[in-house]
Amino acid sequence: MDRNLTVNEQNELRVLELVEECDKITQRGVAKELEIALGMANALIKRLVHKGYIKVKEAPSRRYGYYITPEGFIEKGRLVSKYIANSFKFFGEARRDYEAIACQISAGQITGACCVGTGEVMEIAQMVFSAHNIEVVCVLDVLAHEGQRYFQSYADIPKETVSRIGCLVITETRRPHKVYEIVASNDGGKEILVPAFMKIKKSNFQSGRV
Repeated sequence: MDRNLTVNEQNELRVLELVEECDKITQRGVAKELEIALGMANALIKRLVHKGYIKVKEAPSRRYGYYITPEGFIEKGRLVSKYIANSFKFFGEARRDYEAIACQISAGQITGACCVGTGEVMEIAQMVFSAHNIEVVCVLDVLAHEGQRYFQSYADIPKETVSRIGCLVITETRRPHKVYEIVASNDGGKEILVPAFMKIKKSNFQSGRV
């Protein structure tokens, strides 16, 4: 989650969602779900209580639960609307950039590409490439977001598959610079194409090919 929400807005939205989904959520549960320290979860909840977005209710065994207030529902709706509006803008920009990459691939008479990265942006790239009759030969997940579902290293790709890859296309949005650095450090002779919205300067790396 990002889409131009601040870190505080992201955390507040997630807590409001958790409280709405589970009225027995605790500070410890919030800390676990958000992967933050218990003290930070405590401070975040106190801030939302102070703003009037959630209220505290006593639970058995001297524990406490929370429930979302009408004001909290309004704030949650505002944050969701902001997220969605920015998502449409982001996805439109991403699609235009992958259209440009597709045209570049087609102009080079390349028919096969390997997507480097998983998630929503990869799906956008695949959709665009399909419309341009560009085959996505395989997917590299060098950050292992999807476990063993995809290849995690360029060296893991079978030779017969590598022979069908004309270029690598970065489709990872969580740590795109790190992903580019990883694939650029290999030496496989494949061009790496990067969408403009990622703002990766190839000159900052020793090599622009894998």
